[in-house]
Amino acid sequence: MFYTISLVSDLPQPPVDFNGEVDMECFWDALSMERIGRGFVTSQQKNPFAVPPTFHFWAPWIGKNTRRSNHVLNTEFAKVRPQKPAEVQEITVTEDRLREELYRQKVEVVRTLCRECGLDSSGSRPDLLLRLSNEMKSRQTYDKVFQRFGRPQAVGL
Repeated sequence: MFYTISLVSDLPQPPVDFNGEVDMECFWDALSMERIGRGFVTSQQKNPFAVPPTFHFWAPWIGKNTRRSNHVLNTEFAKVRPQKPAEVQEITVTEDRLREELYRQKVEVVRTLCRECGLDSSGSRPDLLLRLSNEMKSRQTYDKVFQRFGRPQAVGL
């Protein structure tokens, strides 16, 4: 059996006029139909009763005798921070910081990177690092090195 895992931040935001009220009976009936429907489709088929996770159609379970009506509050959408635009999330890594990360790499990694940048890949590790370091002044080489080592998890940001 295959399950798709989604991040909460990937869920579409609810409509602007959404006040958090969800019809719990409607939601749980739909979810029951999805579970029943799974028994009639193979793992390769799409379940026609699938209930995709959304903030505006997801309800907590509250027993009939402990609630006033079928309408309950779903406030999970208020807990998720909206994503920042991509241009705001861009991280600037200085050439020095990138060079430090490059100096930590093993000789074969540096040699491969030299080849990818169109540089001579023969010689000792210090020779290779010097070639790459000098060539990083060009935007094209800097971008290649950044793609390899400049991501936040690569440089410990």
